[in-house]
Amino acid sequence: MRISIFGATGKTGNEIVKQALAGGHEVTALVRDPARMITEGQQINLYTGDVLDFSSVKKAVEGQDAVICALGSSSLGKTIVRSDGTANIIKAMNDTKGKRLFVISAMGVGESWSTLSFINRLFFATLLWSARQDHEKQEAYVKESDLEWTIVRPSGLTDSPLTGSYDVGENILATTSQIARADIADFIIKELGNRAYIHKAVTITN
Repeated sequence: MRISIFGATGKTGNEIVKQALAGGHEVTALVRDPARMITEGQQINLYTGDVLDFSSVKKAVEGQDAVICALGSSSLGKTIVRSDGTANIIKAMNDTKGKRLFVISAMGVGESWSTLSFINRLFFATLLWSARQDHEKQEAYVKESDLEWTIVRPSGLTDSPLTGSYDVGENILATTSQIARADIADFIIKELGNRAYIHKAVTITN
């Protein structure tokens, strides 16, 4: 399967790239700095550009069977990269007749807000307020689209090894409030073939 990945140089995106390649998929990625792309000797179609530049995004999604959006930002200040970047991805997919879209959001966004503990709500409402607003707008764009979308809402991200054991569902509670990035990638790569969560926003947690 031909897969285009946005946010491929981030920790979660890089894990998705590795597992997609290991699964025999053909991977395309749009990156600002190709030097940050770790492919471990395997072939990847790299485009240099910015997700906020529509023409660059359109080139990266042309002819793809699925698109995975793992955009993020290290800034605690106001950010639009997730929402505006995703808007460009959706428009580009519509223009190129793409259909399958995965978007990595966060537990606590949208209707999953009620599943957060008091401490996590406080954390989201203060330190991560800008990121949450960006995710909310991002999810709204996705849900309003005509694409075959799946929104993935991870609990607290860790760099732990793949476990292959995790809970996935709409508005489920997080027992540990953690999820390995490798397990997120595992779920998404498997869902490419399963198609069990189209038009659903699901929480994933260990």
